[in-house]
Amino acid sequence: MKKAGLLKISMIAAIALAFCIPVFAWKLGGKEMVLSGTGARTKAFLTVYYASLYVPAELKGTAAKNIIEADEPMCIVITIDSKLVDRETFLEAISDGFGKAAQGGYAAPGSDLNSYKNMYNNITFKKGDKIANYYVPGKGMTVTINNKALAGSVKGLQFKKSFFAIYIGPKPAQDKLKKKMLGQ
Repeated sequence: MKKAGLLKISMIAAIALAFCIPVFAWKLGGKEMVLSGTGARTKAFLTVYYASLYVPAELKGTAAKNIIEADEPMCIVITIDSKLVDRETFLEAISDGFGKAAQGGYAAPGSDLNSYKNMYNNITFKKGDKIANYYVPGKGMTVTINNKALAGSVKGLQFKKSFFAIYIGPKPAQDKLKKKMLGQ
Protein backbone atom coordinates (compact mmCIF):
# COMPACT_ATOMS: atom_id res chain seq x y z
CA MET A 1 0.00 0.00 0.00
CA LYS A 2 2.83 2.39 0.84
CA LYS A 3 4.47 1.73 -2.55
CA ALA A 4 1.23 2.64 -4.35
CA GLY A 5 0.96 5.87 -2.38
CA LEU A 6 4.58 6.76 -3.05
CA LEU A 7 4.14 5.97 -6.75
CA LYS A 8 1.03 8.17 -6.88
CA ILE A 9 2.85 11.09 -5.24
CA SER A 10 5.82 10.62 -7.58
CA MET A 11 3.52 10.69 -10.62
CA ILE A 12 1.78 13.85 -9.41
CA ALA A 13 5.15 15.53 -8.79
CA ALA A 14 6.41 14.52 -12.26
CA ILE A 15 3.27 15.89 -13.92
CA ALA A 16 3.50 19.14 -11.96
CA LEU A 17 7.16 19.51 -12.89
CA ALA A 18 6.36 18.90 -16.56
CA PHE A 19 4.09 21.95 -16.53
CA CYS A 20 6.84 24.12 -15.06
CA ILE A 21 9.52 23.20 -17.62
CA PRO A 22 9.12 24.39 -21.21
CA VAL A 23 8.09 21.51 -23.43
CA PHE A 24 10.63 22.40 -26.10
CA ALA A 25 13.05 25.06 -27.11
CA TRP A 26 13.29 26.06 -30.71
CA LYS A 27 16.20 27.11 -32.82
CA LEU A 28 16.42 29.42 -35.77
CA GLY A 29 19.59 29.74 -37.80
CA GLY A 30 21.41 27.55 -35.28
CA LYS A 31 20.55 29.76 -32.29
CA GLU A 32 18.04 29.10 -29.55
CA MET A 33 15.24 31.66 -29.58
CA VAL A 34 13.82 33.27 -26.44
CA LEU A 35 10.71 35.37 -26.12
CA SER A 36 11.56 39.03 -25.67
CA GLY A 37 7.93 40.03 -25.21
CA THR A 38 4.39 40.12 -26.58
CA GLY A 39 2.21 43.17 -27.07
CA ALA A 40 -1.27 43.96 -28.31
CA ARG A 41 -1.84 46.28 -31.26
CA THR A 42 -5.03 48.19 -30.62
CA LYS A 43 -7.16 50.49 -32.74
CA ALA A 44 -10.18 52.33 -31.40
CA PHE A 45 -10.05 50.31 -28.15
CA LEU A 46 -10.08 46.98 -30.03
CA THR A 47 -7.20 44.52 -30.11
CA VAL A 48 -6.36 43.91 -33.75
CA TYR A 49 -3.44 41.52 -33.26
CA TYR A 50 -0.76 40.40 -30.84
CA ALA A 51 2.91 40.53 -31.85
CA SER A 52 5.63 38.46 -30.20
CA LEU A 53 9.34 39.09 -30.64
CA TYR A 54 11.77 36.15 -30.45
CA VAL A 55 15.51 36.84 -30.34
CA PRO A 56 18.72 34.98 -29.43
CA ALA A 57 19.29 35.00 -25.66
CA GLU A 58 22.16 37.48 -25.93
CA LEU A 59 19.81 40.09 -27.44
CA LYS A 60 17.00 39.76 -24.89
CA GLY A 61 16.72 42.94 -22.86
CA THR A 62 18.92 45.01 -25.19
CA ALA A 63 17.89 48.26 -26.84
CA ALA A 64 15.55 48.14 -29.82
CA LYS A 65 18.26 49.58 -32.07
CA ASN A 66 20.59 46.68 -31.19
CA ILE A 67 17.91 44.18 -32.16
CA ILE A 68 17.05 45.97 -35.39
CA GLU A 69 20.70 46.32 -36.44
CA ALA A 70 21.73 42.77 -35.48
CA ASP A 71 22.37 40.34 -38.31
CA GLU A 72 21.15 37.50 -36.13
CA PRO A 73 18.28 35.04 -36.47
CA MET A 74 15.03 36.38 -35.01
CA CYS A 75 11.30 36.22 -35.50
CA ILE A 76 8.13 38.26 -35.12
CA VAL A 77 4.92 36.26 -34.78
CA ILE A 78 1.65 38.10 -35.37
CA THR A 79 -1.56 36.53 -34.08
CA ILE A 80 -4.68 38.05 -35.60
CA ASP A 81 -7.30 38.82 -32.96
CA SER A 82 -10.00 40.56 -34.99
CA LYS A 83 -12.46 39.52 -37.66
CA LEU A 84 -11.90 42.96 -39.18
CA VAL A 85 -8.44 42.04 -40.46
CA ASP A 86 -8.49 40.99 -44.10
CA ARG A 87 -5.79 40.87 -46.77
CA GLU A 88 -6.42 44.47 -47.86
CA THR A 89 -6.30 45.99 -44.36
CA PHE A 90 -3.27 43.87 -43.49
CA LEU A 91 -1.33 45.05 -46.55
CA GLU A 92 -2.37 48.68 -45.91
CA ALA A 93 -1.06 48.40 -42.35
CA ILE A 94 2.19 46.83 -43.59
CA SER A 95 2.64 49.64 -46.15
CA ASP A 96 1.98 52.27 -43.47
CA GLY A 97 4.42 50.50 -41.15
CA PHE A 98 7.17 50.45 -43.78
CA GLY A 99 6.50 54.17 -44.38
CA LYS A 100 6.98 54.94 -40.68
CA ALA A 101 10.08 52.73 -40.57
CA ALA A 102 11.52 54.75 -43.48
CA GLN A 103 10.80 58.00 -41.61
CA GLY A 104 12.74 56.51 -38.69
CA GLY A 105 15.75 55.79 -40.92
CA TYR A 106 14.96 52.20 -41.92
CA ALA A 107 13.73 52.29 -45.52
CA ALA A 108 13.06 49.00 -47.28
CA PRO A 109 14.10 48.64 -50.91
CA GLY A 110 10.95 48.97 -53.04
CA SER A 111 11.42 45.66 -54.83
CA ASP A 112 11.80 43.88 -51.48
CA LEU A 113 8.62 45.49 -50.18
CA ASN A 114 6.74 44.33 -53.28
CA SER A 115 8.15 40.81 -52.92
CA TYR A 116 7.01 40.69 -49.30
CA LYS A 117 3.51 41.95 -50.09
CA ASN A 118 3.20 39.53 -53.02
CA MET A 119 3.66 36.62 -50.62
CA TYR A 120 0.15 37.37 -49.40
CA ASN A 121 -1.54 36.92 -52.78
CA ASN A 122 -4.44 34.48 -52.40
CA ILE A 123 -4.38 34.65 -48.59
CA THR A 124 -7.62 34.97 -46.64
CA PHE A 125 -7.13 35.93 -43.01
CA LYS A 126 -9.23 34.79 -40.10
CA LYS A 127 -9.17 35.45 -36.39
CA GLY A 128 -6.53 33.26 -34.73
CA ASP A 129 -4.18 33.08 -37.73
CA LYS A 130 -0.49 33.11 -36.80
CA ILE A 131 1.86 34.88 -39.20
CA ALA A 132 5.49 34.09 -38.40
CA ASN A 133 8.20 36.26 -39.99
CA TYR A 134 11.53 34.42 -39.64
CA TYR A 135 14.83 36.14 -40.39
CA VAL A 136 17.99 34.06 -40.86
CA PRO A 137 21.25 35.76 -41.90
CA GLY A 138 22.21 34.90 -45.46
CA LYS A 139 18.76 33.44 -46.18
CA GLY A 140 16.49 36.41 -45.54
CA MET A 141 12.93 36.69 -44.29
CA THR A 142 10.52 33.82 -44.76
CA VAL A 143 6.89 33.83 -43.75
CA THR A 144 4.53 31.14 -42.56
CA ILE A 145 0.84 31.36 -41.83
CA ASN A 146 -0.35 28.73 -39.40
CA ASN A 147 2.93 26.85 -40.00
CA LYS A 148 2.47 26.76 -43.79
CA ALA A 149 5.24 28.49 -45.71
CA LEU A 150 4.27 31.21 -48.16
CA ALA A 151 5.94 31.36 -51.56
CA GLY A 152 9.41 32.85 -51.55
CA SER A 153 11.50 34.85 -49.15
CA VAL A 154 12.98 38.33 -49.06
CA LYS A 155 16.75 38.41 -48.83
CA GLY A 156 18.86 41.08 -47.24
CA LEU A 157 19.63 42.63 -43.90
CA GLN A 158 18.20 46.02 -44.92
CA PHE A 159 14.74 44.53 -45.45
CA LYS A 160 14.94 42.77 -42.06
CA LYS A 161 15.90 46.05 -40.38
CA SER A 162 12.98 47.84 -42.00
CA PHE A 163 10.51 45.10 -41.09
CA PHE A 164 11.56 44.93 -37.44
CA ALA A 165 11.54 48.75 -37.26
CA ILE A 166 7.79 48.64 -38.01
CA TYR A 167 7.30 47.22 -34.53
CA ILE A 168 10.28 48.33 -32.43
CA GLY A 169 11.84 51.18 -34.42
CA PRO A 170 11.97 54.93 -33.73
CA LYS A 171 8.48 55.37 -35.24
CA PRO A 172 6.72 52.12 -34.32
CA ALA A 173 3.20 51.07 -35.20
CA GLN A 174 2.32 51.78 -31.55
CA ASP A 175 4.55 52.80 -28.62
CA LYS A 176 2.83 50.51 -26.11
CA LEU A 177 3.21 47.56 -28.50
CA LYS A 178 6.93 48.32 -28.89
CA LYS A 179 7.49 48.40 -25.13
CA LYS A 180 5.68 45.10 -24.58
CA MET A 181 7.58 43.38 -27.42
CA LEU A 182 10.83 44.54 -25.82
CA GLY A 183 9.71 43.11 -22.48
CA GLN A 184 9.36 46.52 -20.81
